[in-house]
Amino acid sequence: MNELSALKENVDSHIKELKKRISDLEDLPSVVSENADNIHHNYELIYEIKDDIEDLKQEINAIKLIQILFIKEKQAEFLKENKKLLNP
Repeated sequence: MNELSALKENVDSHIKELKKRISDLEDLPSVVSENADNIHHNYELIYEIKDDIEDLKQEINAIKLIQILFIKEKQAEFLKENKKLLNP
């Protein structure tokens, strides 16, 4: 009889474990769905950031060009003034 009660306890334990595992599997689709939504959202954010970075690169290049033009203009003014001083 002792073996029979031990067997019953083992079966009950296995059944409880199976129920727990099945319950975990039932929760899995909602977790997977939530993770898929989060991944999709992260990709959207990544592409938005890539676009923002490209915009910033273009703005930086425009600022560089403006600075170069400004320096060339100041250099031309400086040379013009110095020519007047050197060739009166």
